[in-house]
Amino acid sequence: MHVANVLGYMANRYGGPPKSMYGMGQAITGHGCEISYWATTKASDQDDLVASGPSVHLYETVWPHGWFRAPALVDDLVGRISSIDLFHIQGMWSYPQLSASRIARRFDVPYLITPRGVLAPWHIRRKSRVKFFKKMVYFALAGKSMLRSARCLHAVASKEVEGFRQIGYDGPVTIVPNGINPRDFNELPPREEAEAYWPDLRNRRVILFLSRLSKEKGLDQFLPALANVVRGSTYKDVLLVLAGSDLEEYSTIVNALVTKNRLSEHVLFTGMVEARRKAQLISRADIYALPSHAEGFSLSLLENLASGKPVLITSGCNFPEVARSGAGFCVPAQQGPLEEGLKRLLDMSALDLKSMGQKGRELVLQNYTWDIAARKMATVYRCILEGKVIPLDPEPVSKKNTSPIS
Repeated sequence: MHVANVLGYMANRYGGPPKSMYGMGQAITGHGCEISYWATTKASDQDDLVASGPSVHLYETVWPHGWFRAPALVDDLVGRISSIDLFHIQGMWSYPQLSASRIARRFDVPYLITPRGVLAPWHIRRKSRVKFFKKMVYFALAGKSMLRSARCLHAVASKEVEGFRQIGYDGPVTIVPNGINPRDFNELPPREEAEAYWPDLRNRRVILFLSRLSKEKGLDQFLPALANVVRGSTYKDVLLVLAGSDLEEYSTIVNALVTKNRLSEHVLFTGMVEARRKAQLISRADIYALPSHAEGFSLSLLENLASGKPVLITSGCNFPEVARSGAGFCVPAQQGPLEEGLKRLLDMSALDLKSMGQKGRELVLQNYTWDIAARKMATVYRCILEGKVIPLDPEPVSKKNTSPIS
């Protein structure tokens, strides 16, 4: 069976969505599926792609570029439609996704949609009045029909389902979380490698924020919380590392918050890091923090848990298992609770932090690998193509059942 994944972009700088989509695609190819990827690109993205190769089809955008418009992508999809059994549409608001849904309806090809958090009420409300109005008009004219004709919506976290229902979608939903490749986190670089590249890390307790710099990530609450913490005499050595891309130029606001809260000696900006550099920072980190107001299902969080890092997250991260398993603390995305959570972690002994980190690693390796996620998604694909009821919580297809889905 050929599944065509359609999304707006494939560049690393866009964060988790393209990486998680490709991770799922790579894993599911071993379960009777042929996967292709269809997205737009820019000349500046050519050295920053999640993947390339014959299964990856990329198209230059034309005006309006912000909508990721690429008519050539549509033409080629139509030309290849006889070989496509199922569309997996990643996201909602861009030209490629809307076009794929229309092509699917035109040629009677089933499709499912993974909104990836964009239908969450917080994400929609946070827009400016103009952008909010545009979203509502788009949703009324095109979005509703996209959802109505989808065979199901794929949520990466159970909390996301509530957002689907709040916007009026009452069709089938399935929940398949993101995953990681365990072998990528079995052996991290020596901690000294990061210190050699970033000397400011030496003799510091490091809190790692490894995510895009954007409004929903909660730095508006986390930085003031950190400022209150480092005023204490026992926390003068704490350093927050902000490692991530700046797609929305939100770094201007973050820098202003750092200055306002007198945190210049306690914050290090590294920009986006990948591959070995990312592994170096994860290895050197003492604590991982993700204070998001709203999150899909963070790959970065999974990667740090798999690396044995104790974590501080918020309820907006949609991962209550962290607190239940003892892998870290989950608090509201507010200054006071974040401050308290930071102090609790920083006051723990090295032995207790190591134990907490080990619980997080076990949680991920037992439940959140790409192999498990892919076998669950294979179950969903089979149900769609065979006309069966789509399960909310799909059972992973047996590892022995790797025959092509027809």
